[in-house]
Amino acid sequence: MKKYIFYIIIIAILLITAIGLFIFKDKIFIKKEKSDFIYLEKYQNKLIDNEYQLLTSIEEHNKIFTVSELTKESFQENNYLLFGVPYDSCSEENLEPTSYSLTENTLIINIDYTSKCGVCAPQYIYYFLKLAKNITFDNIDLKYHSKNDPKCNNFVAYKPIIYLYPSKTEKITIKLGYPDKLTTTYPKYENEWNVYAYPNGHLIDNKTGRNLYALYWEGNNHPSKVTNEGFVIKGEETITFLEEKLKMLGLNDYEADEFIIYWLPKMEHNKYNYIRFETMEEIDNYMPLAISPTPDTIIRIQMDFKPLNNKIMIKEQTITPIERKGFTVVEWGGSIIK
Repeated sequence: MKKYIFYIIIIAILLITAIGLFIFKDKIFIKKEKSDFIYLEKYQNKLIDNEYQLLTSIEEHNKIFTVSELTKESFQENNYLLFGVPYDSCSEENLEPTSYSLTENTLIINIDYTSKCGVCAPQYIYYFLKLAKNITFDNIDLKYHSKNDPKCNNFVAYKPIIYLYPSKTEKITIKLGYPDKLTTTYPKYENEWNVYAYPNGHLIDNKTGRNLYALYWEGNNHPSKVTNEGFVIKGEETITFLEEKLKMLGLNDYEADEFIIYWLPKMEHNKYNYIRFETMEEIDNYMPLAISPTPDTIIRIQMDFKPLNNKIMIKEQTITPIERKGFTVVEWGGSIIK
């Protein structure tokens, strides 16, 4: 009797499994072959507007590529998913899709990579994923898996640059409050900077006699994080956003031009960017700035931003317009939130 019960249980398990596979056959599909991924190459700009595009014919393929990556025969039994992986050559290497699965109409692609320290403008690595003709899905999700854990300093104030516009030509002394945080300076910072400054912004380094247009420093251990206020902007809207906000914050066209040229390559190709401008109190707490003689107007801009794959809901930051009067000092910099 026990023997028959055992067989009945086995048969029931097999029957339930078969029914489950039939019910979920269109919802769960797992594939692990790396050979299904076809590497293309790195591109500085996007090949397609969306994150991915399913190609079902050679005609669709030829609308994107001037040089054939696939043939007409390739599409007889397969469709091909073209997808781009955002790639930063200064912080990531050895990016490689290793497996994928299809669950509830979401195609999940697992990507392994090794991490490095640094930040550069993003590029894109493009791949084809070979799929059967009958596979369908509504969206894809890229899952990144770091294969190492480098010890990097991710809290850096990048390129704070200082412009001086005195009302008359005069000698000016500038001191940074925490020199131990400094990682790079130009001219070389040694206790203070001493320059002759002209009303048009031209500077002469008292020590070397070199002509300058600004003073430059970078510092570490800069605290920055995503908060409940700021702005969430599409990467493609970066130029319009920065032109508008930098004008409100008091930058002239020349200063804003330099700011945008430096930060635009790191921002415009992201799907979204979280952006927040630090308060004067936050900036002064991180790096106090002492200037003699005392300026009439001090503008210090520190932009924190983080690339986002999806939009988040936050309170919009209030920007108070700044008016330049008399002896004006302008400083701008930024930090990338990891």
